[in-house]
Amino acid sequence: MVERRKYERYDLVVPAIVETLARTAAKRKITLKTVNVSAGGAYFRTEANLAEGTKVRLELRLTYESRHKLKNPRNARIRMLGTVMRRRDGGMAIRFSEDYVIAPIPTKAQGIG
Repeated sequence: MVERRKYERYDLVVPAIVETLARTAAKRKITLKTVNVSAGGAYFRTEANLAEGTKVRLELRLTYESRHKLKNPRNARIRMLGTVMRRRDGGMAIRFSEDYVIAPIPTKAQGIG
């Protein structure tokens, strides 16, 4: 089998919010976690699979493992658009767009599970 991936994948669990952008279908917002991540996309374990080709807005929420040691812990989020590339039982792969924004999460909004 020939490896076709452009970017190396890393086993990384990151909380995420995925929201569909479809105009004709009802919008869906799904909270889940990544299984692995690369610069070009991520794989999510979920039973709420979206159809291949579905355009989505993603928000990955980054936290600091050592944040309890910091006086003013700050989390960050990466926001981007993406496309569902494939579905399998129990998961889906989403390719990221090349445009993204990394921004701090305001202190009042940091209560993430």
